[in-house]
Amino acid sequence: MLKREYIELRVRYLTRGQVVTVRTQELATFWHISNKQVQRRLNFYEAKKWLTYEPGHGRGHVSRLTFLHDFREEIVAELADAMRYSDHARILYLMQLAVPSGWLADYRQTFTNFLGVQTMPANKRVLRQIMTRPITTLDPVAVSIYHEYRLVLQLGDTLLNYDKILKPGLAHHWQSDDAKKVWTFYLRKGVQFHNGKVMTAIDVKNTFERVRQQLGEAYWQLENLKTMTVIALDVIQFEFTEPEPTFPRFITDAKYVIVDCDVPFDTVNWVGTGAFQISEKTATTLKLQAFDHYYGLRAMIDEVEYLITDNTHIAEQLFNPEDYGYFNYIKKKRLVPGAEFIIANLKRKSVIQNQRVRAALYDVIDMRFFDQKTGTIASHYDKSDTVVDTEKSLERAKKRLKHANYANEPLVLATLAHIKPAQDMADWIQKRARQVGINLQVITFNFHQDYYTDFLEKEADLVMLADIPMNPDVFSYLEFLTNPTLLIQKMLPAAQRATLQDMVRLFKRASSAEEQHGIYLQIDNWLVNQNILIYTIHAVRDVYIHQFLANDAYEFDYRNAW
Repeated sequence: MLKREYIELRVRYLTRGQVVTVRTQELATFWHISNKQVQRRLNFYEAKKWLTYEPGHGRGHVSRLTFLHDFREEIVAELADAMRYSDHARILYLMQLAVPSGWLADYRQTFTNFLGVQTMPANKRVLRQIMTRPITTLDPVAVSIYHEYRLVLQLGDTLLNYDKILKPGLAHHWQSDDAKKVWTFYLRKGVQFHNGKVMTAIDVKNTFERVRQQLGEAYWQLENLKTMTVIALDVIQFEFTEPEPTFPRFITDAKYVIVDCDVPFDTVNWVGTGAFQISEKTATTLKLQAFDHYYGLRAMIDEVEYLITDNTHIAEQLFNPEDYGYFNYIKKKRLVPGAEFIIANLKRKSVIQNQRVRAALYDVIDMRFFDQKTGTIASHYDKSDTVVDTEKSLERAKKRLKHANYANEPLVLATLAHIKPAQDMADWIQKRARQVGINLQVITFNFHQDYYTDFLEKEADLVMLADIPMNPDVFSYLEFLTNPTLLIQKMLPAAQRATLQDMVRLFKRASSAEEQHGIYLQIDNWLVNQNILIYTIHAVRDVYIHQFLANDAYEFDYRNAW
């Protein structure tokens, strides 16, 4: 097996042939090691008969490396060996190398056919997929990434479900008093957790206590909760101090997935009642196994296996039928609900506090002139409310900066490290900002290391991200506003959060869908008019659906896939 450092050395000097002259310091910088460690590493490669090493003599003299084997043959042999042993982590690493695409084309197709739905011995049906970033959390209360949210709903269930209308879940029936202050839920009997324990109303109460403990008693969905009473093992009652007509809709959210609180909680391996349970979790693999005792219809797929790689490029290579011809995948256009946006960090003591500077940035970020946009221009969260602003201009941005007395103070824009379209947009914004004299710097962040820390609050004036609602209705927008793990709550100071909370309370008291929509627009306009939120696009994505996933609408709902 070749060392990755050796492979990366060959890739770096791929265009220089079999013989390379290089200074030791250059290799030390490339590998992030000392000069002595470089010499030891090259001596090791020489002992393995991968190359010959002639060190330069004296400071600054070049060394001579002669590679003893054709790099294409080495890579093909390495990939064949990885395929033989089903070493998925090594396969994915090799697939993303910056080598000519023709070198690995045959193996790409072989590996791609290994993905998707496979029928194994004993008629076991396995779905293998690529996951292009590591799992950050599967804690139902903390989850904020769309795919992880959907995974939570495979592992656990809520009292009610929502699909355009409320539907029974773990509760088969629910009712309220006339004042909507008391809600009673009647639970299905005999529902089992993955550990075999039967779920009862006590588990429901403990789950809601856990949510309230993590989010705080002032959390808007539970702020009026007075008591939770276990009437019987299959009946639970919630009493509020104020009318809560929308409470049943709120509890369809994944944060209210019922968990076995008798078991010490783990952010990945918690115990739920869902159609799937985690059977294996490593740095490179996540396996979900169908739960045979699920209270609903048993999943038709027996196992879902994710091969984890922190690299979106590999997925683009593997899932493009246009590159390899037809092989079981169908390309479709999909309108992504919600919106992509840039949010101002008003907790940061910088020039971002100046609204005229934010207004100038609003003019700079004129998506009419971004040729690489993958969607339609957005001005609001909901596409149906978007109106393109034709008054934006760089000239107006310059005037606003002049009125703001802007003096070249630095601004920092953070974008996701692993999303190339986001990085391209950030680079474009940076160039546009320079045209009007804004000193804009771009940094990157990732979910599994940075998002759940205070990194963005401390280091960024602006953050570029997208919000994909879990259900395309106005309640998902409220979750976008109020969820403590999402950016609006992270970036707004206490005074603005309080104002936002007051408007959310108005929404809760609204008596009709029309009134709710009007309050949603009031909130969205409040954020947009202060240039706290700058919406960019409503995204349209190419997706590749395996032909055996006949009901492809259930992209992340494996309960119904077949």
